[in-house]
Amino acid sequence: MSVFESCSRKNKSLFDFNHHLRDASENTPALQDTLRAQEGPLNIASQLNNRHPLESRIQNWEKTQHETRMETYRRVFGAGEPIRRTMEMDLVEATDFKPQVLGGADTLHKDILMNRESTVDWEDIYKGGFEAGRNVPDFHSEMEKRLGI
Repeated sequence: MSVFESCSRKNKSLFDFNHHLRDASENTPALQDTLRAQEGPLNIASQLNNRHPLESRIQNWEKTQHETRMETYRRVFGAGEPIRRTMEMDLVEATDFKPQVLGGADTLHKDILMNRESTVDWEDIYKGGFEAGRNVPDFHSEMEKRLGI
């Protein structure tokens, strides 16, 4: 019984000591307690650009996922699979053209190659954004732009 009492006294004295440190003045010079304040070191670039560090990763999300998928295909199926898929993607982008006057290009082939055929994204419903319906170019100017005339 005395062993338990002595242990509880030691724990109580440690608790009192920690409690005393917790109530210290915040104006005293000391190192920042990052765990207690839940603030880690800040990136200098994020302070200068006023952007969150994850913002660039979110903007490049699709590109990073595509590169990771191609690397996985290369490791599993060999070098030919990502080369074949890249060539097919280039063919789809080069030949899949439908003027905006007629509703714009259908992205079904590209979605299949990008492995997104079972998802519905914002761009699937609002092609080109909210302003796309107001600024539709005429057929001739779009063909001139497409053919480089």
